[in-house]
Amino acid sequence: MTPAPAVSFVAQGKPCRGAAGASLLDALRREGFEVPSLCHLKGLTPYGACRVCLVEVQRGRKRLLTTSCNFPLQDGLEVLLDTERVRERRRVVLELLLAMAPGAEAVRALAAQDGVTATRLAARSPASDCILCGLCVRVCREGARAEALCLSARGEQKALGTRPFTEFPPECIGCGACAWVCPTGAVSMEKTAVARLKDRWGSARPCRYALLGLLPGSLCENDYRCASCEIDARLVDRAGGKHPVMLKLPAPEDPA
Repeated sequence: MTPAPAVSFVAQGKPCRGAAGASLLDALRREGFEVPSLCHLKGLTPYGACRVCLVEVQRGRKRLLTTSCNFPLQDGLEVLLDTERVRERRRVVLELLLAMAPGAEAVRALAAQDGVTATRLAARSPASDCILCGLCVRVCREGARAEALCLSARGEQKALGTRPFTEFPPECIGCGACAWVCPTGAVSMEKTAVARLKDRWGSARPCRYALLGLLPGSLCENDYRCASCEIDARLVDRAGGKHPVMLKLPAPEDPA
């Protein structure tokens, strides 16, 4: 596959370069800018759900307030990260997230950085720390290739669920990637999935990384105690200290 051509852009007055079509958020972070986000992970399809990574972009006479994670990098862009418009809209977004996930430490910490310590909005009922960012759904689909999770309905009825029909999904391989990527700690399906694997015997007890496609044919000899498993530790090291599912995701392109 032909690498994307490099393009030039300006961020906060600094000349920068990046790969055309890449996530603007990734390009900004690569240049050393700190842009907050709760729903973005390199290698996964950008979703723009949390709305925290707002920036203003200008090209010619057009100026736009946009989420940077799913905005494709273009030649000649001027990016503004800290305008009053950006700060004002981000504070409103953070109030909404506090109402959705009042118990989530990551949300409270991010809100505090922008001076938001309380929300004028009513807390969601029933209580849940899920912010519907879709990270777990995307890592399950694009990393684990299992598609065991989904987001259903719209508006106030939108919710995270499992396939099919909210029952425990047979496609779940217990890899734990969904719990690892969750920014608020709302996902805790791993224990249930591992318990199902423990019900198997002999050759029917595959290593969960075999199910993930990283160790084809390998069996678990540690009763699925992954935290104390040498193989698990080696894969985490290979993934740079992150979940081994990262080894399944494409590496982001660097500018030419």
